[in-house]
Amino acid sequence: MIRKRYRLNWMFECPEAVLTCCILKCHNNNYLVFGGHDKTLYLMDEKMNIVDDRSFDGWCRCSYAIDLDGDGCDEILVGAGDGSFMVLKLNVEKQKLLGIMRYRSKGKVNCCIAGDFTRNGKADLIFGGEDKTLKIFDEISSKESRYVFYYDSWVTACTLGYLKLPDDKIPIYGLLVGTKNGSVQLIQIQEGTPDIIWQRDFHSQINDIQVGDVTNDGFNEIILSTDDSNIKVLNSEGELLKEIPIEEGRPLSLLIEDIDGDNAKEIIAGCADGSLKVFHNPSLNSKDIELKWKTKVSTSIQDICYLMGTEQDVKHIVFGGYDRSLRNLTDFEWGQKPILEIPQQIQIPEVQISEEKKIEEEVKIEKVPTNIREYIFKILKDIGFLQDLIKELMKLGYTRSEILEEFEIMRTQKMITYEKITYPVWSLPGEEKPEKAEEVEIPAEEPKVIVKPMVIEEVTKSDKERLVDALDIYSEEAVPTAKPSSDASLNNVIIDYLNQKKVVSTKNKFVEDIVQKGFDKDDVDKEIDSMKEQGIITYSRGKPSGWSLVKK
Repeated sequence: MIRKRYRLNWMFECPEAVLTCCILKCHNNNYLVFGGHDKTLYLMDEKMNIVDDRSFDGWCRCSYAIDLDGDGCDEILVGAGDGSFMVLKLNVEKQKLLGIMRYRSKGKVNCCIAGDFTRNGKADLIFGGEDKTLKIFDEISSKESRYVFYYDSWVTACTLGYLKLPDDKIPIYGLLVGTKNGSVQLIQIQEGTPDIIWQRDFHSQINDIQVGDVTNDGFNEIILSTDDSNIKVLNSEGELLKEIPIEEGRPLSLLIEDIDGDNAKEIIAGCADGSLKVFHNPSLNSKDIELKWKTKVSTSIQDICYLMGTEQDVKHIVFGGYDRSLRNLTDFEWGQKPILEIPQQIQIPEVQISEEKKIEEEVKIEKVPTNIREYIFKILKDIGFLQDLIKELMKLGYTRSEILEEFEIMRTQKMITYEKITYPVWSLPGEEKPEKAEEVEIPAEEPKVIVKPMVIEEVTKSDKERLVDALDIYSEEAVPTAKPSSDASLNNVIIDYLNQKKVVSTKNKFVEDIVQKGFDKDDVDKEIDSMKEQGIITYSRGKPSGWSLVKK
């Protein structure tokens, strides 16, 4: 029987499932960054206020915080489900995230990391994903990757860490890569060229990779979470030292940190069944890793990070997943266990960036959009006409079908105004109309508000309305209207309806439109809820807000 040995400090309800979270450190402030199914990355301050958010074209699947330019404030790497890899910088004065780099590949981006892998004094940007490659960029101004590694299946995990090889006196700064087929590689830079030191095959998807000393001998080990329901501990040569079975669910995410103040790092694992498990090693130079405590939520835990508390520097575990919430826990035993005198066998040098390189880097930084809607308005602002709009968007990596789909969404929004609604961050606003609402013109960069549509009479056309009419030409020529078959099931009718409408602003309108096709209102309401639970459809509070089909 495992007694309760943790404290729940707070829980935050999120708009949609959380796939990634990390901590952005900026001088003396900490921000929690998280994102997921609603294609939005959120920036939360220490008082649990959402101070900014950025919309993407796909689910936010991975993130990593690192100070790239040496200004004392982290940048954020983000990988999305549409293949976009972005770097965001915090404008400290305005507390806003600005896009400063974007690269688009084919398929989902599953992992991202940054560090001085090439050993040149600057952090390299690394990401891998569904296109079966791992790409390495020299810097945020790079238009193309410097190195590309090719694999026989999706790249599902990647990390950097210091490892001591038996024949080397100096630890290497190694890049570890895991794939869907279960392969793990250790790569280093040797004489300016990437060199694969070893590869191991575990024949089960690698969900996460971390590096840390969990045997308490002063040397780092490699920790894997795999789809065969095991956590594997390897030495620097890739040999299996310890296997920890996870009986209830597959381990999906890992955190290796000292969370109880005894100087030894624990293994914190988030699992597919919703359980969070903490394993510790109470001995020096030992493989006696055992379960310390566990807790459980309703659905899978997708990511874990830690936050330093303001009281006694206690480390807080923050995790989130498919239950659409973030939780903050601390270990009850912080400061109560005897300190383990673990020898410091690896000296980790800090990456230093010279002032000359910092200035050079800052000059190259310019704001870039994070989604197709922003790119459309940026191109129109820069070029001033629509003739080559599709061509310009395709140069950015968007497909013709993606462009036409966005045009269709913009076209359907031409007869709406937007109501600005403010709400506290600890509540989840519904779809009901507030008592008072302020009508505002749609800006190029929309305020961080929830929007609701309302039909109005057409008036003299503004420049923005003429833009929408022009988009009609694109969308109506290439996007045929989908018509459901007469004998289609309710499920198929809903899918056909959303394929046609793209986005439906409220559930009432959604239900009424389907009822008009000859279905019972209660049946429609239940089917919509069921399809939402199955991940077929979703309600997004992003831009544009409303009900739509899920794009994975």
